[in-house]
Amino acid sequence: FLDNTAAWLQVAASEEALALQAQCDSPGPDSRALPSATAILNRAYMRLLRWDPQDQKYPETMQMDRSRLDALSQQLQILVLEASVLLLTGTQCQGVIFSLQGFVGKLKQTITALLEGSHTREADLKRALLELGEAVLQQVKEALRIQGGGELPQESEDLLRGQISELWKNKNSVRTLIEERVQGFLLAMLQGGSAKRRPELHFPLRLVSPELAELGTAFGRIVHFNRTVFGPFYAPILRKMLLPSGESETAEDSC
Repeated sequence: FLDNTAAWLQVAASEEALALQAQCDSPGPDSRALPSATAILNRAYMRLLRWDPQDQKYPETMQMDRSRLDALSQQLQILVLEASVLLLTGTQCQGVIFSLQGFVGKLKQTITALLEGSHTREADLKRALLELGEAVLQQVKEALRIQGGGELPQESEDLLRGQISELWKNKNSVRTLIEERVQGFLLAMLQGGSAKRRPELHFPLRLVSPELAELGTAFGRIVHFNRTVFGPFYAPILRKMLLPSGESETAEDSC
């Protein structure tokens, strides 16, 4: 009765196995390390933050948390876009105006306000990004005037406007880079341990670290509760994946 859950874990197990293989310097037929149950579960939970809305096979054990996870997924997408815009803006302006008091906070507010509710439809996101490009340029120009640093070259204006407008594409290189870094940070939070063990946040994620930490904490609470309640259901599914046929089940990994 947990067919969708089993399929969800199987995909995560395959992804984790590929990740382990990629990390191995010289993978041989007898030296392949099996992923742990904990690593598979963590990867499975992370997949929920980028779940395809068209995929009807949502894991049964996560249904009760789906609305909250969908909300976090939407927050995550806005955060990725926000950090992407900050990176593009900082690159074109060489970061000089980011030291101006209040500039980053105002820019973040503008980004969030214009992107809110635009992520569900491609047309809405395209339109929002066009408006955002103009708004960002206005704030950049104002900041440069305050600093007395002259004007932004027209070439840089056009480039920044165009780069922001292109962020609607899922395969956009900047967006993909930021999303990978955000996912890595959230996975590190999920794995637990002290804050010192988490990846160091560099520009531009450093500028959205409070929002990122808040999202990670909320996600961690959902995962912890789900693991506590449904761990006994996940264990036999994972054992079947991880243990060769006929092998003793004493090697059970805690879920």
